[in-house]
Amino acid sequence: MSRRTKEPPRGWQFWRRAFWTRPALLVLYGLLAGVLGLVALVDVPDGIRDAVAMRRAVECPAGTMRVEPEVDPPKGCLERIPVTLSGPWHSRGPGSDWHLMVERDAEYVLFAETDVPTSGSRRLTDNAEAEALLWEGTPVAIELPAGDRVETEAWGHRGWVQTLFLGMFAASGLPMLFEAARLKRGTADGWWSVRGEKVGLMALSPLMAIACLLAIPSMLGLVPLMLGLRLHWVAVVVLLSLGLVVFAVIRQGAVRARPGVEG
Repeated sequence: MSRRTKEPPRGWQFWRRAFWTRPALLVLYGLLAGVLGLVALVDVPDGIRDAVAMRRAVECPAGTMRVEPEVDPPKGCLERIPVTLSGPWHSRGPGSDWHLMVERDAEYVLFAETDVPTSGSRRLTDNAEAEALLWEGTPVAIELPAGDRVETEAWGHRGWVQTLFLGMFAASGLPMLFEAARLKRGTADGWWSVRGEKVGLMALSPLMAIACLLAIPSMLGLVPLMLGLRLHWVAVVVLLSLGLVVFAVIRQGAVRARPGVEG
């Protein structure tokens, strides 16, 4: 029996022509990643101001407590709402999503939902009565009847630190994809060509060094952050990973500087 061969792709079947690996499109992907990263990083200063104000805030007066989530939340104070916990939901990765339910017309309705780190999520139980603390409409802590407080991922400085790491990781795609486009362009027929070698692991070029300085510390810093560890442990992980990346970059530069050694 003769072996069946695939027919060559037709002109309109662009997905069978490695369409997404064209050098011009790799540049476009890099620009999109850079814009997303920049948008996240721009929000960091506002996050820092909110974190400082949140930690210094007092509880709102009892008369300002909302009974419906559609009402605009009070500003500049911590709002206390009696809730019933429902969850965890979507708990496959670090942390879990919890629903905060309130009773309305003899039935429970969703008031808000929040992400709780893994360590805090283990201290919560489904259908438990609790009180939620909200900062301008965002749940930042859950207080159990025994007085135990479980902080959410939006509490204090955790929120803007997570935004910083996500922005850094997204921004790392800009130099990384630019380097991929440069390598692909060197073996292709042009910026819109699908020919050329596949781009896999790339050498530690200047662009890749910048990408690693952004991606590795931010990616590793997100792990203890989402597990609910203290911020000083997050700082330790980030500094250690940053030191390793800087060491690798310096060592690679020393190797390139040796006579007769190609990069």
